[in-house]
Amino acid sequence: MRPLIVALAIVAATPAAAHAQTAEPDPMAALRALLARGAGATTEFYGNVATTLARTTRLDTGQWITHRAAMNLSGTGRVKLGGSGVAASEETKKMKIGTRFMMEEAAPEDAYFAGVLRAEGPMRTVSVGGWHYQLAPKTKAWLRTGRASGAAALIGDQFVNVLEPATLRKLLSGKHRKSVSSWTKDRTTGRKHRIYSLSGDITFAELARVSPSLREAAGTAAVGSSVVTWTYMYDDRGWPYRVGWRFYAHPHPEVKGFGHDRIFRAYYATQFRDWEKPMTVTAPKAKTGRGLPVDDLGDVLGAGPRP
Repeated sequence: MRPLIVALAIVAATPAAAHAQTAEPDPMAALRALLARGAGATTEFYGNVATTLARTTRLDTGQWITHRAAMNLSGTGRVKLGGSGVAASEETKKMKIGTRFMMEEAAPEDAYFAGVLRAEGPMRTVSVGGWHYQLAPKTKAWLRTGRASGAAALIGDQFVNVLEPATLRKLLSGKHRKSVSSWTKDRTTGRKHRIYSLSGDITFAELARVSPSLREAAGTAAVGSSVVTWTYMYDDRGWPYRVGWRFYAHPHPEVKGFGHDRIFRAYYATQFRDWEKPMTVTAPKAKTGRGLPVDDLGDVLGAGPRP
């Protein structure tokens, strides 16, 4: 990707030239404006988690190959802003397990992997009005599982919450790499836009110090000092467009915290759209109950040591 170059010889102002004269957006100011008007957006997300459950076999050709148990995540959702961050959120997520037999073998001795197996399939979560709700796979009744911030459904997997001013400020103030795209047409809205992309590294400990939603997801677990590589993208208005992260556990096996020796590597990305449209998130009719012990990546932060 490279910035759009407009020839100086062009005298008549073209649409591309008009775009090129637009001042660079301020993502912090844009976020404050979205918070002030209680804006909302739709979300699309996807991710993959490779676990430490692995088996190496030798093929007839003599080549060695490693099979690793993993989880693929995908889905859609909505987010509503208000005050100093996310006021409400909801997600419809599907988790699919690859190389399932390894988790089935580990499950009798490891409650975490047993929990992952029960969480496979479509799951819905809602966080609104200070409460968290869950509709687990293969169930028909919503449960109100406890008190939670409006960001709880969103932050379950998306640890880098750029919709919090303190978190976004931390990312922008640190060392990062930056690139700018050419003007293109958004495939969903048809609007011509330009995407600014920032990438950097931050430790979980640094992120937790500024991010209330990450501290909420971690609970009493130590998040450790392992490094997360993040990418944040915003458009020519400064509005959030996409945020993603990736994490490799193997360089620092001695560090407890995220994964607790269960996660080998992971990545996750969230796409934001439709900031212009009104957005509401409502609580479902539910009875009080206990949710699944494992329902997303956030639960890994609180997993106990492996037996």
